[in-house]
Amino acid sequence: MSSLPLSLGNPFRSGATPTIYFTTALFDGLTRIDKDGALQPWLAVSWEALDEKTWRIRLRNDVTFSNGTPLTSDAAVFAINYLASEGSLQESLRRELPAFERAVAVDTLTVDITTQTSDPLLMRSLTILPMVDPAQWMRLGREGFAREPVGTGPFRIESWGAADATMAAVPTSWRAPKVDGLTVRAIPDKSARIQALQSDQIDFAIEFGPEDGMTIEAAGLQLERWIAAETAGLSFILEGRPNSPLQDVRVREALNLAVNRDVLTTVLLEGATVAATQPAPRAALGYNPDLPPIPYDPDRAKALLKDAGYEDGFTLVANVVSGIGVGASVLQVIANDFAALGISLEIRSIPIQQFLRSIGRGDWRSDVDAFAMTWPVWPSLDSLRALRLHSCLRREPWYCDESIMPQIRSAMVEWDPDKALALRQSIMAWYRQQYPAVYILETAQLAGMRQNVTGFSMTNKMISFESLDFRQ
Repeated sequence: MSSLPLSLGNPFRSGATPTIYFTTALFDGLTRIDKDGALQPWLAVSWEALDEKTWRIRLRNDVTFSNGTPLTSDAAVFAINYLASEGSLQESLRRELPAFERAVAVDTLTVDITTQTSDPLLMRSLTILPMVDPAQWMRLGREGFAREPVGTGPFRIESWGAADATMAAVPTSWRAPKVDGLTVRAIPDKSARIQALQSDQIDFAIEFGPEDGMTIEAAGLQLERWIAAETAGLSFILEGRPNSPLQDVRVREALNLAVNRDVLTTVLLEGATVAATQPAPRAALGYNPDLPPIPYDPDRAKALLKDAGYEDGFTLVANVVSGIGVGASVLQVIANDFAALGISLEIRSIPIQQFLRSIGRGDWRSDVDAFAMTWPVWPSLDSLRALRLHSCLRREPWYCDESIMPQIRSAMVEWDPDKALALRQSIMAWYRQQYPAVYILETAQLAGMRQNVTGFSMTNKMISFESLDFRQ
């Protein structure tokens, strides 16, 4: 991976990348979304809505934590009530999940979960709600648990290094692994990850872009390729930037019209993905099929810039992190497209730790105008999932327009499937018109691995570590 989680083994810290890649080796959520987008049981085997705010969930009866403690409803109660408490305000997962009111145990394996507002898609969101051993958390505290985590996954932590984590298999896990151990190593540079594969230092690597496929195959390695449930874009920082040219929607539209997406998807990326038309990818609930492709129209882009008073162009500074959003080669093509309008795109590569801090705290440098990032709908595949990041729902937003928030909040609590879909598609159309980002493409993801690796699978950013195996 490019980085270990900033909070090590604390799964409440984040449900986003890179944490989600790592934590699925140690923890489980209550549900899973399969590759076809269908909701499946996981630690929960059944559920029902008792009313618009309360769900009753029944847990599996054959699950133990890595320390041998049986999974009971107490673990679900602990996780929910922790995220509902003031003590969890520092946990990013609190803002990635619906707002919980409380949870109570009905019996040893049954729990009632109450949310603060109606949430028809709650069970899809609970994919990223981790079950931790409550006794271990209470014994060690938040920081201590991060170093000695105990979950229900196929592996347990043995030791932490400066840039790696060593794990041992948990043979008693309900999804027991096929290998005896796992080491997750942080290698920030993509080229270095490929070299590590070639020299047998590692067995598989993730966080590659579609432009890396030829390099991986040329190195004699296995290549896995898939389209993730997210739209990659260049997101604009509009909060706290009153004098930015990007405050003018005509400028934002011009930047979108300047990008030749056909060249990106068919030539540079060899058809590995498709151009984006909106924040939601095609796999998402709420994707609006009526929105046409964003045209490549540099003449209209120039006219819009002239109308906005930026006929002579300006400089745009964007932060980029390897493995997040789109690759450097894609951004360079976009920079050339912008240059035709007189706009200079300065691309600054920053460490992932700095990027995640800026995302979480909103402390962007004053001279940074944008950043490469995705609009993810995984794991729930709900188009509104992306707006938990790219809207006023975020505690420290980079884009916030209060005029759309009533519609977003209405969509989040609508139980009628047809109305819920119509609201989401209308929101996607609004975001298309406002262009708070350059919508580029649906993210194509790659994994490289040695020829002896079998059983690799990643769905909605979750790696099935238990199925990994190695041919001798």
